[in-house]
Amino acid sequence: MFISYSHASDGKYVERLATHLMDAGVVVWFDRQLITGERWSEVIERQIDSCAAFVVVMSPEARRSEWVDREIDQAELRRKPIFPLLLVGERFFRLAHLQYEDVTGDRMPPPQFTTRLRGGQTVTPAAPAAAVVDAATLTRQHNDAVRMHDRGDYAEAADLLRHVVDGRTRLQGADHPDTLTARHQLVRSIGEAGDRAEAARLCRTLVADRTRVQGADHPDTLTARHQLVRSIGEAGDRAEAARLYRTLVADRTRVQGADHPHTLTARNNLAYNIGESGDRAEAARLYRTLVADRTRVLGADHPETLTSRHNLAYNMGESGDRAEAARVYRDLVADRTRVLGADHPNTLTSRHNLARNIGESGDWAESVPLLRDLVADYIRVLGADHPHTLTARHNLARNIGQSGDRTEAIRLFRTLVADNTRVKGADHPHTELSRQQLKYYGG
Repeated sequence: MFISYSHASDGKYVERLATHLMDAGVVVWFDRQLITGERWSEVIERQIDSCAAFVVVMSPEARRSEWVDREIDQAELRRKPIFPLLLVGERFFRLAHLQYEDVTGDRMPPPQFTTRLRGGQTVTPAAPAAAVVDAATLTRQHNDAVRMHDRGDYAEAADLLRHVVDGRTRLQGADHPDTLTARHQLVRSIGEAGDRAEAARLCRTLVADRTRVQGADHPDTLTARHQLVRSIGEAGDRAEAARLYRTLVADRTRVQGADHPHTLTARNNLAYNIGESGDRAEAARLYRTLVADRTRVLGADHPETLTSRHNLAYNMGESGDRAEAARVYRDLVADRTRVLGADHPNTLTSRHNLARNIGESGDWAESVPLLRDLVADYIRVLGADHPHTLTARHNLARNIGQSGDRTEAIRLFRTLVADNTRVKGADHPHTELSRQQLKYYGG
């Protein structure tokens, strides 16, 4: 059982309450000291997620506590039985649908409360069964979900956003801008969590609803279309994504202008999907014009300009012009090192692709020292088991083998196969590829 309370005023009562309940055979957890920070919030979240019942001690200080509010949010999200205790003041409006026990005067709850607690049975007045959720609570939950998404907790963010979408639909209506915004954020989190097909399905209905409510040319409608096309591409249908991006680029150009950042982003994604669908030469052509326009509009050192230069070089190399790709990458590595820093992930990626294209153009001897230095930097910056480190080790071993040192290539591939097996699994495609290379060189 989890106890939510205000540390500022109610700690001594909660310690007595915990002892009282444990004496009655109830297993209790509560945080005995106020500790802030992400790691402690994760502990709180896990305890609420795993508890059999949730007790909240109501007082004016608890009402004002952001922690208590968030703990109730999580309990509602996980559909935990909630047992309010009124210690001081008035019951919480958001828990008005639940019967509470009056423990004013520092009294302990009666035996029947403990009995209900063991059974996880809350008592709800005959009135509404659904919890009363106000707009401010939903806004806070939405903002919490956005923060979860931004730190990479996509599945958790999606769980909370489903709750927000449901609450806003009931409270504000399906067509309210806040409801549509929550649905858009839900699509993003579901997609980033890995379910691109479901994200695309939800986004199709969102685009239809935004078009109906806000109009086809509204910026939010165009953004929803962008999200839909992105989901379609990442679900695997690059050709369809490219087709849809063409129409989106045309509409953004017409509505927002050719130099608008969103128009330039749509052009970038159009070129990317064309390249991924197999037409690397056309992708490179589009990236050349995009690099020129982003340089003019955003500046040569803008991160998005640098990204477009990276994508241009990549598609040049994949279309067969390895020497030109290596030339572009040399300049890009220098600029990313100057602008972003030598250890920035994007700088390291450009260094990796520079070495790869130099090797693929036939200069294995030059590529090997570049890759040795890169592997050392990847290990230092990202760690030995990071996917980028393992990929760089694969390319280093391959380039060493291509340069004629088969014995060293075999040695490196043997250790790489073992590490890929440990980190990614024996059946992972990268493990199998390293195993094939080991066999190719006679290991």
